[in-house]
Amino acid sequence: MGKQRIIALLTDFGLKESSVAAMKGTILSICPEAQIVDISHEIPLFDVRHGAFVLASAATHFPKSTIFVGVVDPGVGTERRGIVIETRHFLAVGPDNGLFSLFMDREGVKSVYEIKNRELMLEKETHTFHGLTIFSPVAAHLANGVEPKLVGPRINNYIRWNVPKSIIKERAILGEVIHVDQFGNGITNITKRDLKKINVAYDTSIKIKLDSKRINSPFKRAYGFVKTGKYVCVIGSYNFLEISINQGNAAKKLSLRVGNKIRVEKAS
Repeated sequence: MGKQRIIALLTDFGLKESSVAAMKGTILSICPEAQIVDISHEIPLFDVRHGAFVLASAATHFPKSTIFVGVVDPGVGTERRGIVIETRHFLAVGPDNGLFSLFMDREGVKSVYEIKNRELMLEKETHTFHGLTIFSPVAAHLANGVEPKLVGPRINNYIRWNVPKSIIKERAILGEVIHVDQFGNGITNITKRDLKKINVAYDTSIKIKLDSKRINSPFKRAYGFVKTGKYVCVIGSYNFLEISINQGNAAKKLSLRVGNKIRVEKAS
C-alpha cells in the first residue's frame, strides 16, 4: 500500500484525561508526518458494538490508505490479541474483540495479522493501556511504510460478529434494533431492499410493531419531511431503516434498546 499518512482514532477514553494526547504524541514521535484525525473518543464505555457502528460509518468517507486505530477494549491485559487488518484500501489496528466487524463487512478483508513484533511496540510495558504501548506505535510504523505482514503471523480465527439478518414473512419484515444513536434514533437491521420487497417506497406509510407498542410512521428521505415531534422512518447513514422522531427522541419515547424485536409492514 506504500507509505500511509492519515491515522484516524476511535476510543472510549473521553478527553478529560491524557490518554488520547499520549497516543497522539506516540504516533508523532515515530511518524512526524502523520495526519491524525479524531473519529470519536466518546464511545460509551466498553461498548464494542457501538464503536463498531461508528467506526464503520466513518471509515467509508476517508481517503484510501488511511490507517484506523480503534481502542474500545474491555479485555485489555488479558489473553485477547492485538491485530492489524488489511483491506483493499485501508489498514486497521486494535484489539481482537469484534470492534472491526462492520468495518470488515463493508471493506472486505485481505489479511489479518496478530501483533507480535515487539520491535514495533514501545519499550515501556503496560497491561492496561495497549492503545499507547502497542496500537499507536504499530500504526505509526505502518504509516512509515512497514508492511503489515511484519507485525506478526497471519491469522484466520479472529473475532467477528455479524449483523442479524431480517426475515420477510407474510408481507412483513421481522427485524430488530441493532443500534441506538445519540439522537435517540433506533437503527434496525432492515434495508431499503427489504422494504422494496413488501412494496414500501418513499412517501408511503409503514406499520411498526415493537414489543407491545404499535405505531404508524411515514417513510421519508429525511427527517425534516414531517413536522417537529412526529414519527418518521428513514434510511440513515448506516444504510439501515431508522425509527425516529423529527427533532425528538424515539428511543426514550418507545424505550428502544438494542435487541428489541420489530415487525414492519406496509400501512393500508
